[in-house]
Amino acid sequence: MIYRLFVSLFLSGILATAVLAQRPGATGVVHELEFQSVKRSYRLHVPQKVEDDSNPAPLIFVLHGGGSTAEITSRAKWTPLADEEGFVVVYPDGINKHWNDGRNATKYAKQDAKTDDVGFILATLDDVARRHAIDRTRVYVTGLSNGGFMSQRLAIEATEHFAAAAIVIATLPTPYDNGERPFTPATPISILMMNGTKDTFAPYNGGKLTPNFTPYRIDSATHDFGQGTATSTDKAIALWLKHNNLNEIEPVVTTLPDKAPDDGCRVIHSLWSAPENPVDVELYRIEGGGHTIPGGTQYLPKRIIGPVCHDIDGTRVIWEFFKDKTTVTR
Repeated sequence: MIYRLFVSLFLSGILATAVLAQRPGATGVVHELEFQSVKRSYRLHVPQKVEDDSNPAPLIFVLHGGGSTAEITSRAKWTPLADEEGFVVVYPDGINKHWNDGRNATKYAKQDAKTDDVGFILATLDDVARRHAIDRTRVYVTGLSNGGFMSQRLAIEATEHFAAAAIVIATLPTPYDNGERPFTPATPISILMMNGTKDTFAPYNGGKLTPNFTPYRIDSATHDFGQGTATSTDKAIALWLKHNNLNEIEPVVTTLPDKAPDDGCRVIHSLWSAPENPVDVELYRIEGGGHTIPGGTQYLPKRIIGPVCHDIDGTRVIWEFFKDKTTVTR
């Protein structure tokens, strides 16, 4: 029992620790709205250059990981990048630090049964658009871990509202692969995935989501933490390629420069695109990378979360992927 409590507390703080290490102060203005008779909230950061510009601005949703919050996530790199590049960034809050991301995780079954987080994000989008001039053709979503799974759910179930989605240290919830939930995005959408091959929390090759930080204490193959399961990163990419009519395209594969030889990681970038196709799919396979965003901090020991890759800045890479994308209609 004591060990289970330790595991729960550890998981609830793991991504919070990651982000707190990156930026000292919370950013954005807190706004509240009522959704499903529940008071929900989000943080909104509007750069001064956006305030001074009458043109509609791009908007990025940044979704926190499990156990984290909008306040903590607002301390990461997205706010200064928004100031530099001129986009609006919104940090929504999940209920009890969790998103109903489609995994059918038994640990969150009661909460997920009554929580429509897809609807909440779309309500937040409308609320932000009432406050500021937003370019509705340039709305994007990204997130880490639980937030990455939720970003993918939005790409599948609310496709027409987003121009692109970037899924980080997360794969595809199994229900969308085995037919339990329909994988039927309404329109083509650009997708980026960025996952580490040494991630034991959300394994690159799929399977049980598990906090395998003490393998000598727990056999993760037999113990169920109630976190649900996911398919492999490569299978998820294949599903998006088929949906986006890019499955016959040979990818351009590039091993990026090893800018940090001591980090034990290499980045392999694969791009599927075609001149006549309005969307593309990108994969950043972080060879040797752990449950961390590239360019982030080593917020816990490598033996627990795996290493951080420093060959790229994951946040900036995602923005470069987003910035020229617009929504696609059938």
